[in-house]
Formats: sequence, C-alpha cells, structure tokens
Amino acid sequence: DGGTALKVRYEGFEQGSRRVVRQIPLGESGDEYTLQFDVRFDDDFQFVRGGKLHGLGPSRPIAGGNDMRPDGWSARANFASGGETRTYLYNQDQPGRFGTGKRNPDFTFTPGQYHAISFHVKVNDPEEANGFAHIYVDGELIIPHDEVRFRGEDGDNTLIDRVLFSTFHGGSSPVWAPVDEDGEFTTVFAWYDNFAVYRGKQIRQKPGDDRPEKSE
Repeated sequence: DGGTALKVRYEGFEQGSRRVVRQIPLGESGDEYTLQFDVRFDDDFQFVRGGKLHGLGPSRPIAGGNDMRPDGWSARANFASGGETRTYLYNQDQPGRFGTGKRNPDFTFTPGQYHAISFHVKVNDPEEANGFAHIYVDGELIIPHDEVRFRGEDGDNTLIDRVLFSTFHGGSSPVWAPVDEDGEFTTVFAWYDNFAVYRGKQIRQKPGDDRPEKSE
C-alpha cells in the first residue's frame, strides 16, 4: 500500500504456520550487535502457543532442533502465547535438543499497534558463560537473558555474522497453528519495518526509523 513495511503471511498448516526464513549476512563479524525492527501484529493475530521472531547468528547458525556444534549457535526472539515475548537461544549448555529461553509474563504485545524491538546480543568468551541476549520493547528492557555460552570455541566463524529473518508459528504439530472458527487452518498477518543493525548497544525508544547520527 505504498509503505515500507514487509507484510508477512502466517499460513496455518500441520506444523504451525509456513516458515518465513532468510539469512542476511552483515558483511562483517563481531562479538556484540543490536538488531532493531518494528513489528505490528494484525488486530486479529492469533499467537496460539507462540512462534519465532528475528535474531542474530554466526556464519553457520543452528536452529530447528539440529545437533549443537562448538562453532554453532543462534539467538532469536519469540512471540509467545497471549502475546508475550521470550528469548530463544541455541547454546552450548542447553539441556535438550531445542533452544532455551526466558519470558516476561508482565509484558504483552498489543495487536494493531507498532512496537519497537531492540535485540542486544553479545557472544561469550570461549569456554565462559558470559554471553547475553537482551530484549527491549519501546526502549524498556523486557527480558535480560544472561550467563549464556553461545559458542564453544574461538574463531571469526563463531562471531555474530548475520541477521536471521525467521518468523512462523511452531512448533511441530497442528496445535501451534492459527485456525478459524470451524477449526480449519487460517492465515494471519504481521508487519515488520525499519530494520537496522548496530555494533554494540543501541536501543530504539519508539517505533520509527530514529537512528542516531552515530551508534555506540
């Protein structure tokens, strides 16, 4: 409609909703970056049991329940049931096949309204659990996820290298899927705008492209 936002279709199917994923290399690597984007979930968006949002990763990120490697990890935000948000981190110390996360039940997204997300990630020193992933919404720290051992070895290939554009419901079964009043799979929508990546910490206070002249 003449705007700059990306409208994402979440098409319900047997494993939640169809995967909308793409890896976007940054053209450089480093140990600390902030990913910013604005999101507006449609008025009738169904969060169901939750799903994935965007994040950051190394040159060979791990997701989807794949086996961990010393050089692999990923850090993504999630939307959760009821419109909550959470971290979702594939890391060397996760207890099972899938990533681990933290959530804040005191915050929920408001459908129909844009929110500014700032996802501040720093990888750990090798063999130390001193990495972190912090989710800010509209300038407020919503989830601090600290003491994370993302990578198990040193090397440029283990640093933050790319944006993970990754959003869908699920999940691996129909209970994660959006459905209509008859219980049939349906499609819901969200809009994403004003993507930016900064070295270090840079928190967006409100929706809109309010980039400073110089990042931290």
